[in-house]
Amino acid sequence: MEASDLRESAFWESDDCRVLAPPHLEQEGVELGRKLAGEEAVIFATSGSCGLPKWVLFRRAALLSSAEAVNRHLQVTSDDRLLVPLPLYHVGGFGMAARGYIAGCALRRFPGSWHAPRFAEELEKHECTLTSLVPTQVHDLVACELKAPSSLRAVVVGGSGMDEREGQAARDLGWPLLQSYGMTEAASQVATDLPGNLSQDFRVAPLSILLGWECRVGENGCLQLRGKALFECYLRWENGQMCRNEEKDGDGWFASSDLVELRGTELTMHGRADRRVKILGELVDVQALEGELRVLLEKGEVHVLPLPDDRRGWRLLPVVEQGSGEAAQFIRMLNQRMPGFARLEPARVVERLPRTDLGKIDVAVLREEIEAR
Repeated sequence: MEASDLRESAFWESDDCRVLAPPHLEQEGVELGRKLAGEEAVIFATSGSCGLPKWVLFRRAALLSSAEAVNRHLQVTSDDRLLVPLPLYHVGGFGMAARGYIAGCALRRFPGSWHAPRFAEELEKHECTLTSLVPTQVHDLVACELKAPSSLRAVVVGGSGMDEREGQAARDLGWPLLQSYGMTEAASQVATDLPGNLSQDFRVAPLSILLGWECRVGENGCLQLRGKALFECYLRWENGQMCRNEEKDGDGWFASSDLVELRGTELTMHGRADRRVKILGELVDVQALEGELRVLLEKGEVHVLPLPDDRRGWRLLPVVEQGSGEAAQFIRMLNQRMPGFARLEPARVVERLPRTDLGKIDVAVLREEIEAR
């Protein structure tokens, strides 16, 4: 599928099923399309943040509702010019194309594979005003010390939270970054920083909840949300059969695994509930430990991987990329401040952490690689 296809009303008025599968799941996507032939749906693949593969089914009306909400938040008009550097089989890229359709504005897809200098050139050449990136792409722009073209008025960064120092470094180069929070199940963004805050320092929180979303915090501290842009159901293959999993309750609320804080119309993301584990009966926030270690390393990347342990319940293995500094020294420093149950194992050094095509650490692949050693 091309971005131009999503600019045509034929796609949005169609009653057929379209499966937007990443390259490694193309055959499964074809089979899914056969199973759902004749049903009005658009389907995306997602691994979620815990690495478990599943498919997410939307009605077209939900996808358009998301596009309308984002356009309203970013004040997108027919005068804007969008450049899409994310794959269309991901809601981040697809959502940009849907917004172009709603606004009736110019839309271009970044040609070829990601390349930071060429991306900056494309933006300048076509005088683009809006784009969306993931943190890995922003990192590349900063590493290359590329300046943003004067035409660019907003860059929505999503997929995961930016490092605030790197986000500010991008701002200093003229990139008008706006942190967003969203999920595949919400068709894109749930909360995004306000364009009016671009004159201030870059921040990852709090973020303004987009109109159209109702949000509340469940007893477990996780976000629950309801709105017209919400997905219909999950699809999974079990024993060769396609199964639908309805995840919303009777009132239309979807319970996520994201730990959040809500204050009025603002949302602050605090991590994933599924990244908390019990060790010797004590609850440990793996994401918080990982964040502290990342700050100490200053450069490079690290992922703390919980591994099953018969006695303790879990042990915490930090996996760091080569060139990440004196990992062993910093782990010792961190462990000195931690109770015994929360201390990290000696680091496992790898050449590169496996990543998805959007730059997220591929936890499922990483676990397989570590367990195979």
